[in-house]
Amino acid sequence: MAIKEQRQRRDVEQRKGGWEVEKQRCAADVIYWFDNWVWTYDPRLVGKPGGAYVQFKLWPKQRDVVLWLKDRIEASEEGLIEKSRDTGATYLTAGLALHQWLFSPGFKATFGSRKVDYVDKKDNPDSIFAKLRIMMRRLPPEMMPEGFNWSQHDNYMRIVNPETGGVISGEGGEDMGRGGRSSMYVLDEAAFVPNAETVEKALSGNTDCVIWVSSVNGMGNLFARKRHSVLKPHQIMRLHWRDDPRKTEEWAANKQASFSDPTTWASEYDIDYSASVEGICIPALWVESAKRLKALEPRLKASAVGVLGGDVGAGKAKSVVIPRFGPIVKPPRSRGEPDTTETAHWMLDVASETGASTLNFDAPGVGAGVSSTLMKNPKAGLKVVPVNTGLPPTDRKWPDGRTSEEMFGNLKAEVWWLSRTTLQRTHEHVLWLEGKGGREHPLTDLMALPSGDKDSDQLCLELSLVKWGRNERGKIVIERKDELKRRGINSPDYADALMLTNVDPPRKHTTTSEQLRI
Repeated sequence: MAIKEQRQRRDVEQRKGGWEVEKQRCAADVIYWFDNWVWTYDPRLVGKPGGAYVQFKLWPKQRDVVLWLKDRIEASEEGLIEKSRDTGATYLTAGLALHQWLFSPGFKATFGSRKVDYVDKKDNPDSIFAKLRIMMRRLPPEMMPEGFNWSQHDNYMRIVNPETGGVISGEGGEDMGRGGRSSMYVLDEAAFVPNAETVEKALSGNTDCVIWVSSVNGMGNLFARKRHSVLKPHQIMRLHWRDDPRKTEEWAANKQASFSDPTTWASEYDIDYSASVEGICIPALWVESAKRLKALEPRLKASAVGVLGGDVGAGKAKSVVIPRFGPIVKPPRSRGEPDTTETAHWMLDVASETGASTLNFDAPGVGAGVSSTLMKNPKAGLKVVPVNTGLPPTDRKWPDGRTSEEMFGNLKAEVWWLSRTTLQRTHEHVLWLEGKGGREHPLTDLMALPSGDKDSDQLCLELSLVKWGRNERGKIVIERKDELKRRGINSPDYADALMLTNVDPPRKHTTTSEQLRI
């Protein structure tokens, strides 16, 4: 919308009741304020119709982000935004801070980044304070605070509201968090901040509402640990390039092709934490393809025979079951109660509800209590299989002629590799369906993953976190839970439950004492 048209609409608003009414409406509705009064700057639009200054019109997901930020402030709790590049996350946090600065008396927002120049640098439109000033200078004078004077109240890394006492301040480097108290502290590109643990300690005395914002930078940093192991689901917001209605699959393909290093696209745009981590067993790109498979492949059908994989949680860990019917993986179910008897009956109930004919569960450790209950409560038509993935692999033959016993260090590595090869075929098949190369595979050799709910998203996340390697005899092994913990990753209970669906039916009658292999 041109500035002239904006002024015309402003005059209409004045005639309807004046600026006080409009300001009250903006104060009460942050989305309305964004859509009507906030502008952004994009130098790529210089010379194009409309020019480089663009009025903000929030996409649906951006609206979610703004309201989510407001909820975090009101709840006085941490939040984390994992983002693709060029999705407007900095403008959203800055805009929300500016709204609160205008309409919430005494509000103080602080922005921090690993370098002070990223926070505020004269004539640098990419700095956070430059974005704030771009928005402020395009607000109508009537909406600015009474008595505001640019030369007096806009200073280096500090903007003051003389009417309400609100402040927006900035910090940079390792001293972040030590500059007084804040209503909200936004740490920009948090995954790239050196000595982030030291910054976190300082922030603990600054505010309860720290918003960690970043594109991803592997798993070896505080941002990733908070995302995967510390914060609760409602404290996490994802802003992906697919949320941008302007971006298409064609745009993504062209953008991806422009990078010489494929991990650049994966980490900075596809929010792939494993992109820069060597040895990931199942790449996130394959998982994303498996999430799209069902919508792209109308011939895909669930098999009549289903298997339920069950990972038994110990202590605070969840118990997870995942139904799988051939190539179709159904949404996981999870349970937080530690009682093994109740967990066993819960698994039997899910098996009956989903129509699974086999229940494969991990039997060692806490699983022994579940095993005892399951064996004492047989269900007609349900085969119950206790599994110990620490046992040696099977004599399965692979396409290159080798057996699993020759390839893998244990059964766990074998079942993970089965999912790896299945998801690799799925990725190739999806590329073929989308006309991007790849190759066609039999539908029974594929895997369609669920998504869109909390448990399904957790499954898809965990699949691309676990690494593989080789033992002293050169055989493939899967990263142990203690090794994952050292990388800041919790036990992948959802992924392990899916792996148990790869266990073939037993070749003989099972007893309570047996720990079956494939």
